[in-house]
Amino acid sequence: MRIYQGTYQDKRGVETIAIKSDGSTMYLSLREIDFEGYDFEMMTGEIDATKFDYDIRRDGSGGITNFQLTITIPIQLYDNKTGKTFIEPLTTYVEVGETTTIDGLDSELTGLILNTSFGEFKVEKNLEWMEDALIAIQEQLPSNIYLKTCISCKYANYSPFGNGMFGSIYCFKNLKSILKKLNDKTDLLDIWTKEAMDNGNIFSVQETFDYPEHQLPTEDDWYYKNWTKLM
Repeated sequence: MRIYQGTYQDKRGVETIAIKSDGSTMYLSLREIDFEGYDFEMMTGEIDATKFDYDIRRDGSGGITNFQLTITIPIQLYDNKTGKTFIEPLTTYVEVGETTTIDGLDSELTGLILNTSFGEFKVEKNLEWMEDALIAIQEQLPSNIYLKTCISCKYANYSPFGNGMFGSIYCFKNLKSILKKLNDKTDLLDIWTKEAMDNGNIFSVQETFDYPEHQLPTEDDWYYKNWTKLM
């Protein structure tokens, strides 16, 4: 379990928080209520309208909304010159609810700052997806430096049917031999079965997370996402 430190702010005040993450699900205890979810706009828990605003769903559950989040996520980088892997802090700014500015969206990333020993790298525009934000960071890094997280792993794919802002890329590290045979999204959907999900061979991960099996892609690898930084 990893811990992401940050602040939560809404009309009721500002709180210092610590989000726990197992790579797929985030856990947050705030104002004596426990929340969990895979995306910042999908954090669900007990409904108490005196403490939070909620987006109530058809099944009666509610995700907290109308807040701003600043969260620092330690992410892994790889130096192709030295062969060394190291960790640096990525500060992420998130807006959820009625004050978002991108038409039709209930959440957005409002900024990213990666602080490293060799400089600071920023994304200062509002974006719909963490994928785009991390690609924008990668494009600013020195040519020998690679993000070494799930977004850059050749074993990770998005669904051809779409994805959320954060935490909805999927890991296929348990199906390495099958992945080598994929050529297009039809092939991907053929192996993306309920059985594969139920037995844990395919599972959701956070773009900023990493696993020991991480492999940077080469031009021989096919995957379904917009990542273009190859080994």
